[in-house]
Amino acid sequence: MKWIKSPDSLCRFCFVVKKKNGNAVYRNRCRRILRPFFFEASSQMKEPVWAMIFVNENHEDMTPEKLRESANKLLSKMEKSFL
Repeated sequence: MKWIKSPDSLCRFCFVVKKKNGNAVYRNRCRRILRPFFFEASSQMKEPVWAMIFVNENHEDMTPEKLRESANKLLSKMEKSFL
């Protein structure tokens, strides 16, 4: 994940899932799982950010629970960097 402080005081998220990781159904499913998770967390963030989130796991290895667990780790890492 890469992020910068928001120049316009709004949180913006971009989710990137490469074709080699899975078919279109898998890529869209990852985005559907991550989108509400990050937008809910954005209201609790101290500073707004623009973030690009990369999903690097193949479709055989990834479960929704594992995806949410990874997202939690990323959010905590992001919050620590702004303290």
